[in-house]
Amino acid sequence: MLDQIESLYRQTATGLSYIDNQAEGDVYVLLHGISSGAKSWVKQFLTLSESCRLIAWDAPGYGESTALLTETPMATDYAQQIKQWIDELTIQTPVTVVGHSLGAMMGAAFAQLYPEQTKKLILINPAQGYGNHTDIEKERISRMRPELLERLGTAGMARERGPHLLAQTTPFNLEVVKAVSSGLTMHGVTQASYLLAYDTIDRYLPASSTDTLLCYGEKDTITPPKGMFDLKKKYPNLCLVSLPKAGHLAYLDQPELFNQHVFQL
Repeated sequence: MLDQIESLYRQTATGLSYIDNQAEGDVYVLLHGISSGAKSWVKQFLTLSESCRLIAWDAPGYGESTALLTETPMATDYAQQIKQWIDELTIQTPVTVVGHSLGAMMGAAFAQLYPEQTKKLILINPAQGYGNHTDIEKERISRMRPELLERLGTAGMARERGPHLLAQTTPFNLEVVKAVSSGLTMHGVTQASYLLAYDTIDRYLPASSTDTLLCYGEKDTITPPKGMFDLKKKYPNLCLVSLPKAGHLAYLDQPELFNQHVFQL
């Protein structure tokens, strides 16, 4: 199944690698998390090939994508890259931004900066960031994943992290985790880890003027449901949707239910 989406890979003139089904219809921008990549959306690409246009990036520094110029990025730096990407593809209509985990923070920043280009914001098990924590905690978070990647390598990351990312540890789901882990680079993960440590989604959600969908996996142990309930208390505009039997990679664990809510099938 993963081989089927290899032909959908493209690269922008500025060096961003992404998957594009080039279909007609509403445009959905798919943003992966810190330990993932564009291929993690494989089940969406294979089941929604004709109903809407899906574009999923390998975030800056991931896979074949060029890294950001700054070593201390905030979510706005990634949001500017999303805008450049959309503009390079000459997409004229507002897009639905679907951000998973750390990608949710990037997506929220994009929606805040470019409301005229945002049709809807959808958050999937969002990482809220540690920007409001102590300096010691920020430093610990910023170093944790790069050190893990250096110690384990990409294959080791897949073996160690895979079971924690999924509630449905099927052979195929684990194969997807292995595939996206192979695209992790020290530069990309270090930059993304800085974002996770030093920024917070709280900087971007208050400015949201439209209802935002927040899907969460009931079995997620990385960004547990309690954190989603706390976000709802702070931001009443969030519309919570639970995904039973889904872990952190909810769209991989329960694709049919996820697709129904997100793509309104």
